[in-house]
Amino acid sequence: MNSGMTANAQRRDRWSSAAVFALTVVALLLGWAVKAAAEGRTSVYEADGMRIAYPAGWVRASSDTPVLLQVEKPVSPARTTLSLQRRPVTAETANPLSAVHQALTLERGRGWTAYRVLNVGPSAAVPGREALEVTFAFVETKANPFLSAAPVVMLGQEYLFAVDQAVQVVTLTAAEDNFGGAVKDLKSFLRSSPK
Repeated sequence: MNSGMTANAQRRDRWSSAAVFALTVVALLLGWAVKAAAEGRTSVYEADGMRIAYPAGWVRASSDTPVLLQVEKPVSPARTTLSLQRRPVTAETANPLSAVHQALTLERGRGWTAYRVLNVGPSAAVPGREALEVTFAFVETKANPFLSAAPVVMLGQEYLFAVDQAVQVVTLTAAEDNFGGAVKDLKSFLRSSPK
């Protein structure tokens, strides 16, 4: 009699363990699906015949010409930024991508602390579009002298595309620690940028 009760109890324990295990697996899969859906959401910017998707959790920042769109993800230690700008070039410009890159380098060298270009070269980031890829670094310091914060090393990656009588510049800047994760947002942004 006692051995029969022990066998039933062991069988119930096995079924209980299996049920708990299955419920845990289902909960983890549902959690992963919700997370993936939330991370995959996008907002859309539409103007001048352009339609550009950017991550839904990012905040649109005000911007001046030639910046068409700038979105930011406020994270520590510094915000991650994606921007799209259109720089006009003349028809006589021999190499418009290089000319705009040099102009951006001069502007940033004057305005950004410790700005350095790390790498420049052709890119096939967007199939069918000739591009110049630029990787750079700089140090971001807080403009508020009363805010106690250490300077942050920022990395940037941008792509320059020739479009009619202009050069389209897609730029990502992020803190060095956050840069690897932000690059996937840049790739998504590039896929949706106007042709």
